Amino acid sequence: MPLNDLKPKSASDIDHRKAILSLRWLLVILASYLTLFSYLGNELFPFVFGFALAFSASNLLMMLIPGGQFLSRKTQAAITALDFLFVFGTLYLLRVPQNYLYVAFAAIFLLALVWRELRLVLFSLFVVSLLFGLFSYFRLFGFEFDIDIERFLTLALFFVVAIFYVFLSERLTQDALMSQVMTEENRIAEVMVEMTRALSSSLNTDDVLYSIVSRLHEVFGTEECSIVRVDSKTGLAKVVVRVPRLEERNIPIDLNQHPELKQAYISRQFLFLPDAKPTAIMVAPMIAAELVLGLIYVRSSKLGPILSGANTRFFQVMASTAANALRNAQLFEEVEHRARTDFLTGLPNHRFFQTTLALELARAQRHDHPLSLLMIDLDFLKQVNDRFGHPSGDLVIRTIAATIRSGCREIDFAARYGGEEFTVILPETPLAGAIQVAERIRERIWAEEFPRIGNITASVGISSYPVNALTKEDLVRVADQALYVAKNGGRNRVSYFNYQVVTK
Repeated sequence: MPLNDLKPKSASDIDHRKAILSLRWLLVILASYLTLFSYLGNELFPFVFGFALAFSASNLLMMLIPGGQFLSRKTQAAITALDFLFVFGTLYLLRVPQNYLYVAFAAIFLLALVWRELRLVLFSLFVVSLLFGLFSYFRLFGFEFDIDIERFLTLALFFVVAIFYVFLSERLTQDALMSQVMTEENRIAEVMVEMTRALSSSLNTDDVLYSIVSRLHEVFGTEECSIVRVDSKTGLAKVVVRVPRLEERNIPIDLNQHPELKQAYISRQFLFLPDAKPTAIMVAPMIAAELVLGLIYVRSSKLGPILSGANTRFFQVMASTAANALRNAQLFEEVEHRARTDFLTGLPNHRFFQTTLALELARAQRHDHPLSLLMIDLDFLKQVNDRFGHPSGDLVIRTIAATIRSGCREIDFAARYGGEEFTVILPETPLAGAIQVAERIRERIWAEEFPRIGNITASVGISSYPVNALTKEDLVRVADQALYVAKNGGRNRVSYFNYQVVTK
């Protein structure tokens, strides 16, 4: 369905319908006048009167057709059939007695309905003029024809008016369709500008994906609009975002159960299925840098049975624009991820730790909740580097980083502070809970066995808001002081700010 069918009809749609019906009313009035006048006092007058009423009633019914449906193929085909029926009937009623010229006129009119060209109108006028000229010429020389000139002129007059009606209504219809296409193109251009602006305003992948599906859902009134991502390595697919059910994210799906998605993904081609059940389906692959980043899946009863050229181009351009926006967002997120991630351990780096600690402390202060911080330092790592080499030291750091991460909850934030030091932010955790987490991590580190190196131990210092620290700087300073106490106390232990050794 064209885009402008999804909004209130424009004045041009209504004016077109009025113009067509006005022309048809002229044809109805002329047909009624000529036939009723011709059969006045005749026994067939009631039948002719009923025919004129039926012709008028057909126009009244057409006035009830909504403007948006008036240009549809079914409506135009129905109007064409009624026009031929009533015009042929009128030509028959106006026929010259014992003459079949009306059949020729009816045939030409039928041709005009199929081939609506100005040349046919001019040809019809020429034929009528030629016949009238011949009849008049031969009558001047005394030739008698079984032709009633007045009836012939009546027949010819209605025929010419009917031919002109067909031509003018076709011109009006073409103009209305052209206006509709232009309106549709303008609407699509507006939507594209809006979507491009929305997509370019964010470098967040989730925001970009949401902008795509929400705008398409709004414009086309879809039953479902979603983005499907396919892993090029594993072939696994998942619905990453869907409207109107936004809560359904990252839902795994089997492409074998969705052949339309599989076909569009493999062929990398736009796919439209107007006969799909229960509603039409459209799938547009999002391709950027020769990669299929995802599939736009639209299911809507308003798409079929024929997708206009403008709408097809819109979907294709939209998919391309969305793919580029998504690619830019992914590249930005990759750069951002590298900027805040320690390359050796994969943990967040010192800079990201500082940002996260400030955010978590602000949240704890806002809700009056506890927050604790662990500062972890590996014991004697320098000796490992000196004796076994830095590659062995890097192996220890990577392994211990994974051990620390595994010892944390999902809400905790583990980071590499620098060198052989790590930190863990513990939201919603008081000092007593932080001591338990620190002990668990220390024991797991001690349990790690490294070839040739043996076991590695770690010392842990703890600070906690609001018990012994009120600012971000306090949390780091107090945890570092507690770590210093643990180091001086013999290492492989947990300490907190008042220098009391909790565990040996």
